[in-house]
Amino acid sequence: MPLTEVTERRYGRTGDAPASQDAARRPGAPEMKPIGRQGGHAVAPAGAGSSPRPKKIKRDDIIFLANQLAVMVDTGVPLTEALDSINEQTEHTGLKAVISDVSVQVRAGVEFSAALARHPRVFSKLFVSLMRASEVSGTMGKMLRRVTQYLKAERDIRKQIKGAIIYPACMLCFCTLVVAMILIFVMPRFEKVYAGKAAVLPAPTRVLLAMSHGLVHYWYAVLGVILAVGAAIYWYFRTESGKTLLDKVRISLPIIGPMYRKSYLARSMRTMATMVGSGVGMLDGLAITAEVAGNRFYSQIWTNLADRVSEGSGLAEHLRASRIIPNTVAQMVSTGERTGKLELVMDRVAEFCEDDLKTSIKSATSLIEPAMIIVMGVVIGGIAMALLLPVFNVSKIMVR
Repeated sequence: MPLTEVTERRYGRTGDAPASQDAARRPGAPEMKPIGRQGGHAVAPAGAGSSPRPKKIKRDDIIFLANQLAVMVDTGVPLTEALDSINEQTEHTGLKAVISDVSVQVRAGVEFSAALARHPRVFSKLFVSLMRASEVSGTMGKMLRRVTQYLKAERDIRKQIKGAIIYPACMLCFCTLVVAMILIFVMPRFEKVYAGKAAVLPAPTRVLLAMSHGLVHYWYAVLGVILAVGAAIYWYFRTESGKTLLDKVRISLPIIGPMYRKSYLARSMRTMATMVGSGVGMLDGLAITAEVAGNRFYSQIWTNLADRVSEGSGLAEHLRASRIIPNTVAQMVSTGERTGKLELVMDRVAEFCEDDLKTSIKSATSLIEPAMIIVMGVVIGGIAMALLLPVFNVSKIMVR
């Protein structure tokens, strides 16, 4: 069957464009500019200056779109009608603009995957690749369900890791704020009491008084230094060497590092399982897995693995040589290659890593909470002791 006929049957004929498009082509009609994109936001058509600014499209919005499309396509609704229906239901301005652009492109005869590829910051390469595979195999509904499951699993992992990091980060910020308030508002009062007695004050008290004096009288310099250091760190981590260092730190930290390693491994295995089960070529699947791995060291593993596979080597051989891939995982992949059940094995590995990650997050949370309380107690208690130490030496202070 010719490709044009397949496209017409799947997406609708190009002559079925809405009347608004025909009107736009009549002489004297205003010029219609295509919907574009800028950054992660969809850009509305020209002339729509009074319309609200499009919202940023989040992962949950893509999950909603994929899930709705899967249901409608499975029930026999044509793709263009499904897109138009979803476009009418959603109130998300950014998603509306993207769906409208995709629908217009599909009606014009463009493949669905190519229309999605016009929005690389909205639809990942994995999403586009699965849709391209579904166009060849005619299993779009199945692929959309697979995409939905993949995005949901990835979203849950991200939420779990963020939940484990947010609590200690909030506790650290609170502790820093308390110390700053003590230095700014409490210590100046003690500075007046201890004025002229610096020689007999204990060293911790003198340090706190100096810190308080500097923070109160030279706050602009302190703020400038903090902003300069923060900006330098921010820009450094935007460089290639900075990103590499950050990725190395993430997988090397004592408590959080194992959680990140399990997350990256689960994402990689889930992606490879999805690629293999969808009929995508092994080299293409490895390339996409390297892009979505989330860490440069894991991406390098899959990139090197693609080079080995192109030379005729197996997956398990290179995985065994990696220090950040457990030997049990390499053994299971080797078994999957021998038995022809690579997709099933990788899915099981991903599920195991995700379950293990949940357990690790619970254990880490239970350890971090008392640890942060102890740290806060030591810091605040240390400040209180530094303030009270001169009281125990009050006789010497009074003599002076």
